[in-house]
Amino acid sequence: MTFSFISPAASGYSYFCAFLAGVGSLLWGYDSGIFGTAQAQDYFNEKFHPDPALLGGIISVYTAGGAIGCLLSGPIGNRWGRRGTIQIGAVIAAIGTTLQTAAQESIMLIIGRLVTGLAIGIIYFAIPMFQSEISPASHRGLFVGLHAQFIGFGYMISNWVGFGISYTTGQVTFRFPIGLQIFWAVLLFCGTFLLPESPRWLVEKGRVDEAEAVMKRLRRQHIDPELVKKELIQMRDQIRWEKENEEMSLMGILRKPSYRKRLLLGCGVQIGQQICGISAINYYQTLMYKSLGIQGHLVLALAGVWGLTGPLANIFCLMWIIDRVKRRTLFIAGSVAMTIDVAIVQAFVAVYGGSDNTVANGFGIAFLIMFGVFFSLSWNSGAPVYTAEIFPTQIRAVGGAISTFWSFVIQVILAQASPTALENVGWRYYFFFIATNITCIVAVYFFLPETKGKSLEEISEVFGDVFVSIRMDEDLKQPEEEEMAPTARTIEMT
Repeated sequence: MTFSFISPAASGYSYFCAFLAGVGSLLWGYDSGIFGTAQAQDYFNEKFHPDPALLGGIISVYTAGGAIGCLLSGPIGNRWGRRGTIQIGAVIAAIGTTLQTAAQESIMLIIGRLVTGLAIGIIYFAIPMFQSEISPASHRGLFVGLHAQFIGFGYMISNWVGFGISYTTGQVTFRFPIGLQIFWAVLLFCGTFLLPESPRWLVEKGRVDEAEAVMKRLRRQHIDPELVKKELIQMRDQIRWEKENEEMSLMGILRKPSYRKRLLLGCGVQIGQQICGISAINYYQTLMYKSLGIQGHLVLALAGVWGLTGPLANIFCLMWIIDRVKRRTLFIAGSVAMTIDVAIVQAFVAVYGGSDNTVANGFGIAFLIMFGVFFSLSWNSGAPVYTAEIFPTQIRAVGGAISTFWSFVIQVILAQASPTALENVGWRYYFFFIATNITCIVAVYFFLPETKGKSLEEISEVFGDVFVSIRMDEDLKQPEEEEMAPTARTIEMT
């Protein structure tokens, strides 16, 4: 099998930028995962006395803040750029995580979680959007997939920090792992000063000279001296055509059938990524392990194993799957595997849950961990890649913000409902995730168009919109008021 990690078009600097932006994704993963282990610490339970309703509130208020942040990220991204959006989110995250670390009462903890969630919502789509806009089309899956990879790293770090700190006692078991969030937020903010602004956003704002300078750093021009010119002309002409001929307000997006379709698909993919069951396991895996009879430090050790296997599987996905396998195939195969897996887990919990049959409970745990592996090989990277690439530049920030808003809505619902459901209906709760995964299989098969291997501008053609072709003899810096070149070809509008 040929190793496909390195793109012949992308410079080392472009990889550096994609990896550095991933610190924000790591922040999101760590923030989301740390309460999965914090709730198993004695100090947390003694200090805040959370019943299932309060625990669900502490968890879900974070995702509620994320949902609000997603809606804010669209206008922030259009006004301040992709890099500016990440910077704003990092500052707010530092404030929210400080409040969490210093919390003495449940209300202060909840407020801190809400503020941190707001910050994460602001940067959640800005990061894969930035990664998609600096990447070459051939390796966009790899670049945007780093978003999911670093989320996985964040979960992994949070789980092992929780396991390690469980061998101590007192408030350090809560304050230290929660306070570590501040470090990631500060690191992200400082790192953004090493990032360029998105060239597509610069072109959209008429700053073509700056965009050209950025693109020359992002591409290895000795492979193709005309590479930067090709990409910039395509960006400029496509963006200009959309500005002159499309209504870019929210109502304009909803009125245009092809844009409305993109928005529905973006929302659907984000919902599918969360409703498969991954959110419930991430937040409440320690409760699920206990339902299989596991106790003590082993619960946190298993959470650490869960956090390790996901990122390892995602690395395999990024290197050998995401830019080789069609997006539709990736989604369908992942949902089929997760449907079978969660049905097996349900059977073990129903028959052997709480028993002293260690072999059966071991198999149940193994299949629960395998669920995360199947997710990491498919939807974990596939969903942010697909959502980031289906929108044209003019509406990418708004479309992505609305799409990821629904991701957070589903997380809020599952975070609030799961502890009560696990306590009251037990193994029957898994029927819900079997049904949602089957629904995803059907929806992807009938409704999702294929986008793999196309530039962000060429994807317009997939949805029946105008795609502006490249004429290499024209001047890159021609005046904005000049008429479009007659070489532009149009596709019948949907």
